[in-house]
Amino acid sequence: MSGLNGLFGIGSNALATFQRALAVTGQNIANVNTPGYSRQEIILNETTPENGRPGQIGTGVEASEVRRSVDTFVEQQLLNSNERLGQFGASQKALSQIQSVFADSNDQGIAAGLNEFFKAWQDVATNPADLTSRTVLLSKADSAAKRLNQAATQLSSQRSSLDGQIQSGINDINALAAQIADLNSQIKLAEVSGQQANDLRDQRGRFLNDLGGLIDVSSIEDATGQVTVFVGVGQVLVAQQTAFQLAGVANAGNGGLLDVRYDSGSGPNTDLTSVISSGRLKGLIDARDSTAAGLQSSLDTLASQLVSQVNTQHRVGYGLDGSTTQDFFTATGSTAATISVALTDRRQIAASSTAAGVPGNNVNALALANLQTAAVSGLGNTTFQGYYSAMAGSFGATLQEATRDLQGQEIFHDQLQAHRAEVSGVSMDEELINLLKYQRAFQAASKLIITSDEMLQTILTLKR
Repeated sequence: MSGLNGLFGIGSNALATFQRALAVTGQNIANVNTPGYSRQEIILNETTPENGRPGQIGTGVEASEVRRSVDTFVEQQLLNSNERLGQFGASQKALSQIQSVFADSNDQGIAAGLNEFFKAWQDVATNPADLTSRTVLLSKADSAAKRLNQAATQLSSQRSSLDGQIQSGINDINALAAQIADLNSQIKLAEVSGQQANDLRDQRGRFLNDLGGLIDVSSIEDATGQVTVFVGVGQVLVAQQTAFQLAGVANAGNGGLLDVRYDSGSGPNTDLTSVISSGRLKGLIDARDSTAAGLQSSLDTLASQLVSQVNTQHRVGYGLDGSTTQDFFTATGSTAATISVALTDRRQIAASSTAAGVPGNNVNALALANLQTAAVSGLGNTTFQGYYSAMAGSFGATLQEATRDLQGQEIFHDQLQAHRAEVSGVSMDEELINLLKYQRAFQAASKLIITSDEMLQTILTLKR
């Protein structure tokens, strides 16, 4: 290429190149608010010069690459942060919902129910022959039992709700795995032909971050641009263009609640429930199987000891009708969900220590009232109120810790996002400068072609 033809070539190459540069700039501007978008930059190179006299003459400019501005270290940090953010967010939300079990702030909770129950025994001891105080005692006992019943029902409902969220998370993981596998295919197809699949890589990065918000993942990229994604302890979730599945399988030993299992194609045989270390599923599983289940167990222990201690003392006493060896609470109802009052006749409340002392004897009623302050070995040598307060206090500390963890992780995640924006974010000021720069370059290339055409016309005129 030389002479006027060379000028036309330089001008036409420049027009095409700066048109592409304007398109890249326009893409950046259009995606300034797109989550996960990485700024793109066109790389310009001079084309191969031609030999001539007095030396080599340039042949113009070309776009050699559309480069994606990304820091892989920051991207990995963001993926890890998403995992922890998903875990802490799910945990804090679940614990906040479980908190409704403790309605002690408005004197409607279990602590108030226990206090009223033992106070009613004290009132019976004050006047053991009074039928009204006996009626109040049965009412307060029923109220305390129903508060335990309600707490157990709420915890069971919360665990079922968390179980449903775990299944939803599994479905989302499977959908994201399929999308990542599909993007692997598209990226390979584009890049083996020499293209840069920048937008597809951004999209896959968003899906990987979404996946990390659900479960802990790791990934490696091969020479064709495809990623292999691992979950659990090395189970392959995505292998190039193939996506494997997770499944929720009912565990009979855990009340029919779901285990998270990995399906390699031969069925969901590998249990991942205990090895999931972060992500939304981790937060949900911990809240379901540790916090809520632990509270259920503690309430069952409280109910069991209440039934045992009260019934044991009540059996040795005598009612106004001379009855004895009567259970106050239903003996078979030894859990928070099943505790109930066995007595229906207020005259059978065993306030007296001897049959001869009926109706004025109050020794057994006092012994039952004193159970409120007695250390119970089955409760770790603490009182009923002390045991419940320790349980509620421990839960409150767990909720506060989850809230602090979430807040701290949100601050750290925002810092990572800001750092990513410095590397990969779109600066409107910079893009507007580029827009003006490439526009002027395009106009100059157009002027070069016009000038070349005028020179050609001059030469053609000379031939006439």
